[in-house]
Amino acid sequence: MFITPKPLETELLTGQFVLDENCTVFCTDNLLKSVEFFVDCIRKNTGITLNFVDKLDDAVIYFTAPGTDDMAEDEYIIACADGKLGVTVATEAGCFYAVQSLISMFDINNYEGGVPTCRHCFIKDRPKYGYRALHLDIARHFFGTETIKQIIDLMASFKLNVLHLHLSDDQGFRVQIDRYPLINSISSYRNGTELRDGTIHTDSERYGGYLTKAEVAELVNYAGERHIDIVPELDLPGHIVALLAAYPQYSCVGEGIEVRKKWGISKDLLCAGNDDVYPFICNILDELTEMFPSAYFHLGGDETPKDRWCNCKKCRAKLNELHLDSFAELQTYMFNYFAEYLRGKGKTVLGWNDGFTANTHPDTVCHYWMQKTERQTIKAINNGRKAVMSPFFRMYFDYPYAMTPLKKTYGYKPDKGVKKHAEGNILGVEGTVWTEHIKNTDKLFFNLLPRLAALSECAWGTNRHYGDFKNRVKSLEKVWDGQSLNYNARATANQSVFRRLKTVSLFFKKDADVELKNN
Repeated sequence: MFITPKPLETELLTGQFVLDENCTVFCTDNLLKSVEFFVDCIRKNTGITLNFVDKLDDAVIYFTAPGTDDMAEDEYIIACADGKLGVTVATEAGCFYAVQSLISMFDINNYEGGVPTCRHCFIKDRPKYGYRALHLDIARHFFGTETIKQIIDLMASFKLNVLHLHLSDDQGFRVQIDRYPLINSISSYRNGTELRDGTIHTDSERYGGYLTKAEVAELVNYAGERHIDIVPELDLPGHIVALLAAYPQYSCVGEGIEVRKKWGISKDLLCAGNDDVYPFICNILDELTEMFPSAYFHLGGDETPKDRWCNCKKCRAKLNELHLDSFAELQTYMFNYFAEYLRGKGKTVLGWNDGFTANTHPDTVCHYWMQKTERQTIKAINNGRKAVMSPFFRMYFDYPYAMTPLKKTYGYKPDKGVKKHAEGNILGVEGTVWTEHIKNTDKLFFNLLPRLAALSECAWGTNRHYGDFKNRVKSLEKVWDGQSLNYNARATANQSVFRRLKTVSLFFKKDADVELKNN
């Protein structure tokens, strides 16, 4: 029984359940969407049509939500025995996760004919973390609605529930903004891209694109039907060159800025001393919050060199006006300003941990990635700060498997070092994929699969055993083959340290696709 993430409690019983057209279905009204998802999946993959009945007693398969107080929000129970299959949940989200388990139990996505069966069993399952996320950077390389839908479908199959979309960076701004049309005519396109495809060089081809508001609405609805929340990110005050290329008056230099072709960290920031910057950004936030109804909003805040601010009269004047001791505190002031604006719209704000100071608003969620500040982050969690965990050396999926082996991702323990009383401050876990060196879907899915499966088990909080997980990955590979998705077929194989070092060296020195070419 290859369910991923592995359920917390599974008891296998004698006998088998046969799934055929004699299996009538009953569900309470509040679970109908998720049950229809299940019935449609059966029909599309096997040709078997399951008919609904009005009475529970007439059903072979039934889904109920009795409203019991002793079930967690996303918990589900599957009881399969004596010719009946029953699912009990507290919410529709729990029902959707039960459906994903049933699809795996009957191996529907691997259907090769015949009658689907599953072992009689009793399953009781629930997630440890409420925030189970994947981050996707569509700013460096742009991926449109069809690819994002494929990723949403994969996330749903693994019971992940947050898609964090990185919408803007130095190399592009990827969503329609009506109030400032130059954002899409200028910021959404660049006139070249740094490549690492045997040699490191920069081409001169125009590259870009962006999601229209209609496309965003389509994606938000598509994800919502699969109980996935799309969290937008507008990174500031750094990683903002594309925006400044269209509106350079909001930078410290005021001219000569173009959408960045190369990777790395730029010194160009929003000018913290220019009072016009604040309403400009708030107006953009207004449109983004209208498009993305998520309870969360990410403001970035990472990798912000202060060189421009140090040499800017307006920024120095702002520092003195606010009686601040450092430009790091000026960044905190700016970040807190926009976070407070978003809180006024009912949003919970996240920011990358390297941008945090002691004065970062206590309600801001720390998104932990930079491991050299791990001690400070753990201390903050123990003192009450909420956090999402994405450590660079375990959860960054844009780097080679040789650098971050699957087993290392699988073995990550988000609450390591966190005191018992503070474990609830960890909202969840997020896998992160940046796309500087991911320019097509073959590379994107290669880097994601099977890492998404490992992420799901870490975020779900199951009792993990890597040998068992590797067996389930082999079953998943058949599914991905059927869906024509690329994946790393060697991810579970052991590699010598020498071979890994050689691959990592080639990746950084000249060929970002070295693993993909050897797959």
